[in-house]
Amino acid sequence: MTGEEHNNTLATLWFIYGAMHGLTLLGLLLLVLIVKLSVSDAITLSGLWIAISVITFALLLLAVGVLPLLVGFGFRRRSRWLKPSAQALSIISLINIPIGTALGIYTIKFFRGDPGVTLYGGKSSSGSEAELGDAMRGAQPLMNWANRSKS
Repeated sequence: MTGEEHNNTLATLWFIYGAMHGLTLLGLLLLVLIVKLSVSDAITLSGLWIAISVITFALLLLAVGVLPLLVGFGFRRRSRWLKPSAQALSIISLINIPIGTALGIYTIKFFRGDPGVTLYGGKSSSGSEAELGDAMRGAQPLMNWANRSKS
């Protein structure tokens, strides 16, 4: 794939990621409103708790619904502000296993690879095969132990 194709793929994936989370939160809000309207007036909430809930919901919607959509829009427009905000959001999305983790790794790898460096600037990864071998040598005892435990 070319760098432009990776860029378009990432834009689409960030749009889907943001829409998925945003629509989930809107569905949750709808569910809470239906329950609130269907329950008798015997259960009342104070204005403080309602205000705290609305503020919390708005912040969650912004963080997990709107920000990924903005990153997707930035990928479509190839904006200058995209790289730092997409990298920050990618790191945060690593927590969301498995979809956020895969999208975060793909985004970070894109920015560190040659296509991302060509489109957005920066430095590409400079690791060599020898450095990879050195890193894997440290993990070899753990890998050997895992292989032995399978038998």
